Amino acid sequence: MIKLAYIVSPSYSGSTLLTFLLGAHPDIATVGELKATSMGDVDQYRCSCGELIRSCGFWRTLTERLGERSVDFDVADFGTHFRLDNRGDLADRLLSARVRTGALEMVRGAALRVLPRASDEMQRILERNLALVTAITEINGAGVFLDGSKDPIRLKHLHASGLWHVKVVHLIRDGRGCSNSYMKHYESSMAVAAEEWLKTHDECERMRKLVTPDDWHTMSYEKLCADPSATIEAAYRFIGVDPARAPGDLRATEHHILGNAMRLGSPKEIRQDEKWRRELTQQDLATFASVAGRRNRDYGYD
Repeated sequence: MIKLAYIVSPSYSGSTLLTFLLGAHPDIATVGELKATSMGDVDQYRCSCGELIRSCGFWRTLTERLGERSVDFDVADFGTHFRLDNRGDLADRLLSARVRTGALEMVRGAALRVLPRASDEMQRILERNLALVTAITEINGAGVFLDGSKDPIRLKHLHASGLWHVKVVHLIRDGRGCSNSYMKHYESSMAVAAEEWLKTHDECERMRKLVTPDDWHTMSYEKLCADPSATIEAAYRFIGVDPARAPGDLRATEHHILGNAMRLGSPKEIRQDEKWRRELTQQDLATFASVAGRRNRDYGYD
């Protein structure tokens, strides 16, 4: 059974940086966000190695390797995201709705088992993920696959499948920093950004209850930036790979990562992003405190 390490977090928590650093280990294979949902025009999309993804040798090899196993694959449609083309119908809602409390998740689980279309689609997507994870780890000669997709509901489906031994890295960051980035990217209000951050962490905490404590590791973005070597070494040990096999420079390894624009520049310097301290207004800070301040304090942020 392949071990699957999964980064779960709200957006803008530093998951791309963490993926670069963890993925430098020779025993960890990754393509970043395996859900592959934000590629836009795939003919113009660049792999993190700098090549257009259709020209990249890694992705061409992966396509060929899957074809040898009668798996039809194209980088324009991974088929690994737990969503359906017919957005909003019952099967799609069952697959994609946020992680809820125990009773509601029992209802979801029962519905996914007994409703034919939902059950068939779940199985199809899981098999697709299994095929890609297996092929990518074989190409890299690794025993661990790292999925940086972040979504708690995706984690739930992968964990519940029993196809992998899942090790969860829960990445936290001061919610004011995440919310500041969310506001700028989506041109939203602080109330919307803070609510999104809070809801995602609520989902993470619900997932924590479903995962064996030994398989859950919490890491802060701030500690990662302050002491990357020690923080990544602890994560390697948690995942179950030998830190001594890691390269001396975690930033020098070539990657083939999907995700946000940061993927195009392997970090030459690890520097904590604290722009929120000068960019957020007093009203923004007050709004965040009223919406999500308690959770932020629970994670150790004053």
